[in-house]
Amino acid sequence: MNKKLLYSLVGLFLGLIISFGVNANSLSDWSNDDLCGWTESTSIPEYILDEVDKREILCYGGIEVLTLPESDPYESENGTTFPSPDPSLIPKAIPDNNSDYSY
Repeated sequence: MNKKLLYSLVGLFLGLIISFGVNANSLSDWSNDDLCGWTESTSIPEYILDEVDKREILCYGGIEVLTLPESDPYESENGTTFPSPDPSLIPKAIPDNNSDYSY
């Protein structure tokens, strides 16, 4: 019984070592664009970020790039980074005189 338990534990230990080795190399087959595709996700797994940092990949738009594209800083008339909406598209607020409450 003791030999059977010992062999089982050795087999379990070897199995764990092999599975950790396989798991550690799972990202080595991924291309840089595969990893960059994950950077567009809303929640990026930590091991993907670690691999991108390890490979020193620069990603933009889900693909690997050598340099980031130049972009002009945008500032609207209201000082925001988003364009101001067209005032003609904003509906006018009409007060409801029949209501029991007011704003």
